[in-house]
Amino acid sequence: MDNFERTEQNFQHVCNTLTRRIKQLPNFGGERKKVAIREAETDIDEALRYISEMEKIAQNHSQRVRLQAKVKQYQQDIQKYKRELQLAQNTSSNSVNNPFLSGPEDYQSQYDNQRQHLLSGSNMLDSTSDRLLRTHQISEQNQQIGENILMDLGKQGQQLRGMRDKLDETDDNIKSARKIMTGMARRLATNKVILSFIILLLLGIIALIICLKWLR
Repeated sequence: MDNFERTEQNFQHVCNTLTRRIKQLPNFGGERKKVAIREAETDIDEALRYISEMEKIAQNHSQRVRLQAKVKQYQQDIQKYKRELQLAQNTSSNSVNNPFLSGPEDYQSQYDNQRQHLLSGSNMLDSTSDRLLRTHQISEQNQQIGENILMDLGKQGQQLRGMRDKLDETDDNIKSARKIMTGMARRLATNKVILSFIILLLLGIIALIICLKWLR
């Protein structure tokens, strides 16, 4: 039981006492009636303090909407008690139309009916609040999933950019190697031509030497 429920129980206890006082008030007279009126007014002041306390608790409660609806209903109940107290002050037990003695139901029954009606409305508010809470939780989960997907896509994008940079670097290396190999092939062909020329020159010199020997 939280603070609001404990305060609510105290409020209902005061209201039950107040209901009995208002119901009995027409039976009193003189000084006894004045004392009963003061006691009822004290109960109303105490009930108002409990309402003020419940109102403060409801402001920071997780079910604020439902509890504030309860507080509003309780405030209306207090106004009703004030009107009934004013009426009871001017009503005696000998009155023909005594609403406190001949009414079809007493104040406790009226209070219980109103309280049951309020509880039904509170249950509906609870169900609505629960559905809204579940919807909010699902929305947060979807948002978190979306953020995770965006983070994964960002990481994959970085990886793809890194791979593209590596491919560009590899392509540059291949181009450089191709240029080097082309240069080496050209130098190799040039060396072959020079070597062939040297061989032919040597063969010519050898042949010339042989011819000179034979001529002598």
